[in-house]
Amino acid sequence: MEPEGVSRGSIRPVAQLHESFIIAVDDEGLLLIDQHVAHERILFDKFRRKETERALESQNLLLPETVDLSPAQSQAFEIVEEELSSIGFGLMRLSGRTVAIKSIPTDLPAAEVHNLFAEILDNIDLEKRGSGKATVRDDIAASLACKAAVKINMKLTLEKMHWLIDRLLTTSSPTTCPHGRPVILRLSMKDIERGFHRT
Repeated sequence: MEPEGVSRGSIRPVAQLHESFIIAVDDEGLLLIDQHVAHERILFDKFRRKETERALESQNLLLPETVDLSPAQSQAFEIVEEELSSIGFGLMRLSGRTVAIKSIPTDLPAAEVHNLFAEILDNIDLEKRGSGKATVRDDIAASLACKAAVKINMKLTLEKMHWLIDRLLTTSSPTTCPHGRPVILRLSMKDIERGFHRT
């Protein structure tokens, strides 16, 4: 599935705007691509796909990160422990409510581990414990994708822009991020000509 009016391989990145948006062109006109949400969509699909296939590759931490869980987080951990393991987290329950994180998904920056782990557990709705496993997986994948995606105000090479666009067009929903925000804004040649009073 491709964005309306966009052909795979026809999009050519030309520059970045404020190191946050990719300016690209194709046969139909001009496109602005939000680099953060584009990468978010790519990673979300990757994490979701791996959850339904096999365990995701992980990277070992030099030193395990220990996290002391609140009672609510401890309950949430019981719900999502298996899901977290399937996407690349190496976890070990220590004494009481302490968990050691030994490894993390390869796309995730090590500096984000503690905050992301707590965020995932805090966002689990304990009321829905017995239902909505797919929704829990989506929530985890969305949180991971957001933290691991390239940020705004980050300089990208033309090669990286090409990579993002090519991967984006193979995702399940190239025009929206996992949270529903738009990824691509289009200004067609008709729009441009109308703006210059040429039509």
